[in-house]
Amino acid sequence: MCGIAGKLWLAHDRPADTATVAAMVAALSHRGPDGDGLVGNGPVALGHRRLSIVDLSERGSQPMSSTDGKLLLVANGEIYNHRELRAELSARGHTFRSDCDCEVLLPLYREYWEREGPACLDRIDGMFAFALWDSEARRLVLARDRVGQKPLVYAATDESIVFASELSALAAEATLDRTPDDGALADYLAFRCVPHPSCAWTGASKLPPGHALVVEDGRTSLQRYWRLSPGMDSSPHPTLDEAADEVLERLDRAVSRRLMADVPVGALLSGGVDSAAIVALMSRQLDQPVQTFTIGFDDPAYDERIGARQIATMVGSEHHEQLVAPDALSILDSLLSHYGEPFADSSAIPTFLVSELAAGSVKVVLTGDGGDESFAGYDRYRALGLAESLSAGPVRTAVRWAAELAGVGGAGGHRSLSTRLSRFAEALDSPPRERNHRWRLASSTSRLQSLMTPDGRERLGFHSHYGPDGEQPLSLNAALVLDVENYLPDDILVKLDIASMAHGLEARSPFLDRELMEYAASLPAALKLPPSSLAGVAGLADVRGKRVLRHALRRLLPADVLHGAKRGFGVPLDAWFRGPLLGHAREVLLSAEARQRGLFDIDEVAGLIEAHAQREVAAHELLFTLLVLERWFLAEENR
Repeated sequence: MCGIAGKLWLAHDRPADTATVAAMVAALSHRGPDGDGLVGNGPVALGHRRLSIVDLSERGSQPMSSTDGKLLLVANGEIYNHRELRAELSARGHTFRSDCDCEVLLPLYREYWEREGPACLDRIDGMFAFALWDSEARRLVLARDRVGQKPLVYAATDESIVFASELSALAAEATLDRTPDDGALADYLAFRCVPHPSCAWTGASKLPPGHALVVEDGRTSLQRYWRLSPGMDSSPHPTLDEAADEVLERLDRAVSRRLMADVPVGALLSGGVDSAAIVALMSRQLDQPVQTFTIGFDDPAYDERIGARQIATMVGSEHHEQLVAPDALSILDSLLSHYGEPFADSSAIPTFLVSELAAGSVKVVLTGDGGDESFAGYDRYRALGLAESLSAGPVRTAVRWAAELAGVGGAGGHRSLSTRLSRFAEALDSPPRERNHRWRLASSTSRLQSLMTPDGRERLGFHSHYGPDGEQPLSLNAALVLDVENYLPDDILVKLDIASMAHGLEARSPFLDRELMEYAASLPAALKLPPSSLAGVAGLADVRGKRVLRHALRRLLPADVLHGAKRGFGVPLDAWFRGPLLGHAREVLLSAEARQRGLFDIDEVAGLIEAHAQREVAAHELLFTLLVLERWFLAEENR
């Protein structure tokens, strides 16, 4: 796990711009505290910050060259099948200088690229982002893993290609166009993140997951090498018992592969099913107690210490927990500096804090991220079928009436019934794909647009990012693939990468194992979400998603963990915006700068702040989204 950066002049007679790349590498020091490297070769400069995980010797340092010196590589991540690839490539006559997992990328490229192109990347089992320079072919290859666990941003101009692991590092490129991208910021307001391939700056882009960007002879091409396909319910399928056995076997192998390290490995542990499963499987494979890490808050609605402690006791882990009363403003400062663009998933805060705790004891942690997107763990998956069944006007009216009634008498708390019913009801008349996206919003569309000025609505009004829609029903498996392609890399994995790497900590997610994800995608919807669950929405029915996963884990985990209510990894933002963040929200969101920006009606925003403070509405997620955006604007203006 590392940070990478580089720059290629398209005119090959220009000498490498090592000064710019050196500045980018310096900005990535937190990602690689164990060393750095920089090399210029003709028109290209490649830089690297190292977090030593596999082969801790100097032989694993980067940039790394092929044995003939014609290929140069900088890579971020881990190649879990590097031993198998090493044996295969050695049999074909290739030699190695180190035991580093990333070195296999050089002979892999040499052996297969000319025949297969980017398709050869499908041989890699791992999480990675890398840049490979072929000095003989004058070819630069930038590549990213299948689901986007490792980030890579780039900027292309008529003169050069510049790239880095983080957007903040890319800012060292003097010619970069940092004009705010209105389309990207519109998507941010909708989804609390900037979806790929956009960045908040007009001149920058994110390399999409499962893609390679190839620069050759002055031409740039973007090529996809992997895509997850949803299963078809009409095909023959295994029974629940058969599928559960296969899921557990594949998950066990995925955990085993991710224990590959020459440094201590621990786990982030919550009270939920997914992280509990990972820790239970780790405890069976390691010959010493697993080190587990949990944080908690005074507010019991957000405190997962009791559930985590139960799992830790059951598996006999060496458990670390910390009660935090964080300085919300200080953490927000640090988070914004690492993301480089607006990001308002508030679970970034506890992820940041638990990563800080873990980094004090280990260099690698396993996490439960990805289980929900493969096995249908979110409420909105249950809502899909229910929404299709509510076609009659009177029924839809009744749902909206119930949503209003649920909200009477107070704002509602974390994941409140009124909030979920309101979002469900508002999206009922939208086409299926947009309806699914609206259930992810930080706030309702109508509330967001009511805060905007006419100019703001024209510039940053809500729109659906994820392509054309239609009136056909959206199947559960298709919705899961959409989340794997969008929500997972744009939100969940960005949050995990930034939070962990800010502390020089590597995070690995067994649920994102390629074999496991492809098998899960092939299973029918009924094995993930029982048909009976379509009768419930927003927690109204006593049914849970992840049916086959829970069945697979029944011998590992106690029933109260397997069948407990899903809890998001959150912080008490609602209380913070009535307490420690209230004054700051007023200062920033009602400032002269915000008024002059002209995007939001300051009087409406002031009313929303006060209504939340008085518990008349639950607006903490929306207020956090607006606060992060305005602070990003201010930071950009002060650069």
